[in-house]
Amino acid sequence: MGFFSKKQKINYDALFKEQYKSINQLTMQAQNELDYTIKESLYALIIEKYNELIGLIDKGASFDKDHFLSLRDNILNEYQKIQDINRE
Repeated sequence: MGFFSKKQKINYDALFKEQYKSINQLTMQAQNELDYTIKESLYALIIEKYNELIGLIDKGASFDKDHFLSLRDNILNEYQKIQDINRE
């Protein structure tokens, strides 16, 4: 019955690094994308991933929250520009 009694410590820094690596790959893909509809979808996903990243900081990952909020805001600005282009 000891199977359920052990609590495993979550390494939020490792999760954070994996997530951030994924964000960087998606960002490069979005920047190289020529179809603005796909580009918009990629940026929406990147924003969602940044929100998850910030959540990991809140849970204990030891990274500068303000820095990653700023990065997310930059992506959000790009996303809004792409949305405007797609509406035209």
